[in-house]
Amino acid sequence: MEFFEWMSIPQMILYYFTPNVSTIEDFLSLENKVLMISLLVAAGIYLLTHLLGGFGLYKIAKRAGNKLAWMAFVPFLNTYLAGKIAGETNIFGIKCKRIGLYAAIAEVLYVALNVFVLVIGMTLARPEWNEFVYETVGENVYITGTQYIVSNIPVGLRWMADAEFALEIVTQVWYFVMVVALCMLFFAFFRKYYARSPFLMAFLCAFFPFRGFVLFAVRNNAAVDYQAWMQERFRQMQQQQQQQQMYGSYGQPPYGSQPPYGSQQPPRSDGSGAPQEPFGDFGNNENGNGAPPPPDEPFSDL
Repeated sequence: MEFFEWMSIPQMILYYFTPNVSTIEDFLSLENKVLMISLLVAAGIYLLTHLLGGFGLYKIAKRAGNKLAWMAFVPFLNTYLAGKIAGETNIFGIKCKRIGLYAAIAEVLYVALNVFVLVIGMTLARPEWNEFVYETVGENVYITGTQYIVSNIPVGLRWMADAEFALEIVTQVWYFVMVVALCMLFFAFFRKYYARSPFLMAFLCAFFPFRGFVLFAVRNNAAVDYQAWMQERFRQMQQQQQQQQMYGSYGQPPYGSQPPYGSQQPPRSDGSGAPQEPFGDFGNNENGNGAPPPPDEPFSDL
């Protein structure tokens, strides 16, 4: 879920610029302030990217005739909708028709684990239940964080200290599961809507919080048959190679290192004496160089 990834950025920045503290009360108070600021900043950025991605996915879904296009603006359901649009995908040789559903469930569980860890940490962040953790570098001693004093925590809440540590490990493992599901989902999705580089787009959506920007960027792309698109691209590459073999590589005369008429330029039929390209009109297109026109850039609008 992009929200927690955006949240880590302001946390790192604020911790870097925060002053040193001398008491556990000041340290925990500062930590709570950093947490609240990070939550607000992450919420604002997430809302912006969510709306951009929702608009892009909604437009794609409407063009595809999907009646569930409204799901594009609902968290978790937008992941399910992307899977419906992507269609059947292949996971380790096994065909999967519900990759969007599996990815959405993985996101729900990942968010639930993170919220649980966050609530536990805020509950146990009390000065009388914590102590400083120090690190010695040469002759200097630095405060690196805090740790719980289990004996000071009420008996009914001591389970939280062990649960937080265990849940952090489970969250990291589940993050890997979620990323794998999202990679499969968005690779199948962008095989249709950005066949030029579906792996790159899937990587940006699964490993980085850029899903909203990417979906907004490809909103105007029409769906293509990936296999047919690759075959056509391969055919064009073969055709270009054949032309290069027939007429020489680009920037060299077609008859070898020397022009066919020696140092003298061949006369033109109009008597001007200017050099004449024997195959000047062969294979030209809009670019004027015989190569196919470049594909549209999805980020040109941004």
